[in-house]
Amino acid sequence: MATISLQDAYTQARTFLEANQIEQAIGLTQHILTYHPDNLEAQRILGEAYLAQRDLPAAVAAFERVLQADPENIPAHVGLGMAYEWQGRLDKAIAEFEQALEIRPDMPELRAQLVRLYTEAWGSEHAALRLSRSGLARLYARGQMLPQAIHEFRNVVAEHPRRLDAWVGLIEALWRNDQLDEAVEVSRQALKQYPLLLKAHLILGAILLADGDQEGIEHWRIAQRLDPYQVVARLLFEPLPAGVPTPDVSLPVWDEAEWRQRRTVAATPAATITEDDFFAEAGWLTPAAQPAAVAAGVSDDDLLAMLLFSPPAVAVESPPPSGARTLGESGTNGAKTAVIEPSARLSTEAGPELFFSEEIAQLEGKSATPTTSGEPELTPFSLADLG
Repeated sequence: MATISLQDAYTQARTFLEANQIEQAIGLTQHILTYHPDNLEAQRILGEAYLAQRDLPAAVAAFERVLQADPENIPAHVGLGMAYEWQGRLDKAIAEFEQALEIRPDMPELRAQLVRLYTEAWGSEHAALRLSRSGLARLYARGQMLPQAIHEFRNVVAEHPRRLDAWVGLIEALWRNDQLDEAVEVSRQALKQYPLLLKAHLILGAILLADGDQEGIEHWRIAQRLDPYQVVARLLFEPLPAGVPTPDVSLPVWDEAEWRQRRTVAATPAATITEDDFFAEAGWLTPAAQPAAVAAGVSDDDLLAMLLFSPPAVAVESPPPSGARTLGESGTNGAKTAVIEPSARLSTEAGPELFFSEEIAQLEGKSATPTTSGEPELTPFSLADLG
């Protein structure tokens, strides 16, 4: 049987998306998942395809599967946030964009989207961004202030044990700070609750392999099923640990003609329904709402830009908060606004990634320029731009 590489299959699926051939993209991606069921990249492409098809429940499920294993995946957070917004679940959409911005505070597009969502939900007077505890932990980590980062991540995990991004942030900070025994302990604790957590498998596996424990190989095999090209592993390790197995990155070629034939058979009309059968079926009384059709000729980038910057109007019944909106207080996020003590203030010389100048000014007691205008002027971007 002829085979193809996973990378070639990814490329073909994205080509289908760009050509607005959504059904083919879904068919090919499902073919990939038949042979690589834990593949995160395929799940993410599938989520984007469902989003383009306006199948929002399916898109939510696909993006959530990605984030259960890789909670720092920015495109998955953005895609999930878009799906939630289209469903009218602004609190959940805000939470996803907040987490994305905490991980990548240097992306002005994410900041602009949060301001827009805050404005839609509570009005422009409450559309202010401030730093959450999880965001503060990541700023500490970027500035190599690892003990402070570990302290903040521990607090987030204790208060919000389902914040998987905080779990992996804590594990990585412990490992980078050479607290290896604690990194092993926290990794095992996390994997007991969330068995597909990619970074936990990688870091735990590397520590075990360095100690000559062959259990580490099994953790790397699990990680390679999630990320066959070891993209996350190569960001963590250079070079990769010795003794790491070679992942399988092939699958049988997708037979599009056979796929079309199966679809034709599946679409064959069922047996004739009698009048009695029709009136016995109650579903005809309340026809299901159909998703809007995708405009012909719309490319993937154009479509995602349209989704990001032309969202449907959503009625928000909850009253606005009494104070300014703060990053990390919405919906499922729930992180408290952090306060930096004078002895632990962030230095602006720690690197270009310490990006929240206004937020840090607020934390230090300085006044920041309030938001006075409505929705900002935005430049479209797509999930593909997020890497």
